Amino acid sequence: MAVKFRKIRTTSRFLDPRNDYAEKEVPLEYRVDPLTKDMGLVRDIRFKNPFKTDLSPIVAKSLERGCPFCSEKIKSVTPKFTPAFSADERIAVGEATVFPNAAPYMRYSAVTVVSSEHFVGLPDFSPQMLSDALLASQSYLKKVHQYDPRAKYCGIMWNYLPPANSSMVHPHLQAFASRFPMVYQKELLEASKRYYRRNGSVFWADLILEEKRLQERFIGVLGRTAWLASFVPRSFQMDVRAIFQEHESILSLSHKDLEDLAAGLVRVFKYMDDQNYYSFNMFIYSGLIGEKSFWTQARLIQRGPLPPMDISDAGNATLLGDTRTSIRSPEFVCEGLRSYFS
Repeated sequence: MAVKFRKIRTTSRFLDPRNDYAEKEVPLEYRVDPLTKDMGLVRDIRFKNPFKTDLSPIVAKSLERGCPFCSEKIKSVTPKFTPAFSADERIAVGEATVFPNAAPYMRYSAVTVVSSEHFVGLPDFSPQMLSDALLASQSYLKKVHQYDPRAKYCGIMWNYLPPANSSMVHPHLQAFASRFPMVYQKELLEASKRYYRRNGSVFWADLILEEKRLQERFIGVLGRTAWLASFVPRSFQMDVRAIFQEHESILSLSHKDLEDLAAGLVRVFKYMDDQNYYSFNMFIYSGLIGEKSFWTQARLIQRGPLPPMDISDAGNATLLGDTRTSIRSPEFVCEGLRSYFS
């Protein structure tokens, strides 16, 4: 097993005006991702949780603008699939509805409206609601695979509420497929392939075994999904991932697998709500059918302004320096999340 969690510890010193200018030493810990070698700064700063955010003004404003995803409009104002692509104009599973994305990210891009409700708070998402939306999104990706097998790079994204860059309050996913991957997806696939060739084993299997052994960031298992706090977070306060064990492609996930992911997300959402978090980004990265080096996985990061000035949670170090910064250690997050999975 070759999974190594590398930490680079250093300090910064200055004369502290809050202590009569006595010399103060502040510890810093840089971490290197064991697969991609991305670097992140982790500073475990214990501070009070943010106050609960009143989302009613955001919801009211979104309704004033009009919402094309609400049930009275969705069939009259949203795009339809072309007859060549699908005999069905839209895909429906339970409350979930899938249709072409009018502002596509990729060659094949669709929107999955999760619920008939315009606003669903984090604690109000049900496992059924989420699994239906995931199944509907997967159904779209399977249609793409049949229609254009060369569009083999696919995934599902979720921006929840404005801090996560969502222009629509109504909960929705974005499913996509293309003949080339997104940049970070490509990085994951290529790094996983290099590890497999070098070690003769799947990195993600080795990672889960090592995290289980260490019990520092291992949250729990639901069905075939293993839940971990990410060693190098890509968010200021929370970064968790669910790995579908022995599933290389999102296309091969069973209905039960999607239900397991939904059940885990409900637990994560409850934890987030208890922490007064209210926004997130999620990305389900898919590998390629027949390539055993990568396991499909979902990664979810908390988003939101930082108190007391409500500053952005993405700054220069992240956007232009490609160095992630976290003020809550993944070990601390894992400790809090475990009880929700027990």
